[in-house]
Amino acid sequence: MNLEFYLDNAATTPVFPEVLDASLPYLRERFGNPSSLHALGMESRKALRQARERLAGLLGVPPQAVTFTSGGTESDNLALKGVFASPRLKGERLLVSAFEHPAVLASAAALARQGVKVSQVPVTRQGVVDLAALERLLDADVRMVSCMAVNNELGVSQPLEEIGRIVKQAAPRSVFHVDAVQAFTKQPLPWREAQIDLLSLSAHKVHGPKGSGALVRCRPVPLEPLQHGGGQEDDLRSGTENPFGAVAFALAAEQATRLHRAQAEERRAYYLRWQDALSAYPAARVFRSERATPFVLHFSYPPIPGEVVLNHLEQEGLYVSTGSACSTRKPEPSHVLRAVGIPAEDAVCSVRLSFSVHNTLAGMDPVLAGFQRAMARLARL
Repeated sequence: MNLEFYLDNAATTPVFPEVLDASLPYLRERFGNPSSLHALGMESRKALRQARERLAGLLGVPPQAVTFTSGGTESDNLALKGVFASPRLKGERLLVSAFEHPAVLASAAALARQGVKVSQVPVTRQGVVDLAALERLLDADVRMVSCMAVNNELGVSQPLEEIGRIVKQAAPRSVFHVDAVQAFTKQPLPWREAQIDLLSLSAHKVHGPKGSGALVRCRPVPLEPLQHGGGQEDDLRSGTENPFGAVAFALAAEQATRLHRAQAEERRAYYLRWQDALSAYPAARVFRSERATPFVLHFSYPPIPGEVVLNHLEQEGLYVSTGSACSTRKPEPSHVLRAVGIPAEDAVCSVRLSFSVHNTLAGMDPVLAGFQRAMARLARL
């Protein structure tokens, strides 16, 4: 397919072909178990070490800080549950922002059932963590604070340095975890300045394969593993390692970082052109924020449900996603849209466009033409 028409990159990204070519040997002839002592095993172990060094280099952390996982969900689970299982950490409270990914919110709910005191930090209508509310919720009993760097549904970037400063001033021994799945390679992750302790990453959001991710310990946080076995990944993630996934993740992250840096001005222009296109439809309600990134554009076209908009766009070859989590019986607005105060009648009509390095100004005209044809049909409904 023409990747210019694929506008659902916050859900997943296509793997870079050259990344796939470079990593496929680790599923074919270089298939050894990294724990084996023969030549095939040593070759896999070397590839795993180099992938770890490459990812660490992008973040400016030591290689031993990188723990490979199966993706962002496992990384979030290991961060939250690993922190609260550690006997070396104190505090009974967990703070999470109200619009975290379900991997964080569901982990928090599971911890709450075990007796952890969980509080949600509200967000403003601009999609930014309410810093005053965060400050009020913090005390010395807070063991951990979790906040995503860029929201997956609205594309809003959080003021991590301000959040980190507030957290560490009020609860200096607490752990600050950041789900950076949507931010990694697209923008700097100032873990030192923001005093971040743990970062969650995912390969398939940066043009790598599904099934690979990492939890990065920017600081030496004591964690308890979620699974036990052979003691791989510094005893934090037992089980035979995935050299293919690690190699592909590291190569994809390097290439995505280079391309995002090179395309920074074009990406902003591309985003603004979409905003201009939507301004031609007075009924369209576009979510706007001063901290919006140029990677996600969220709008609704009431009273037309988001699924109907999606279907009409797909007829033109455009792939997008809706902004609501729909059951088979009735659409339910997502917790993210509720958190920023989007009315329910708009939320069930929501559509998310999300962009990658493959969406360029040079290829935009036919994409917009297809969008306009779909919108013309919708206007007649």
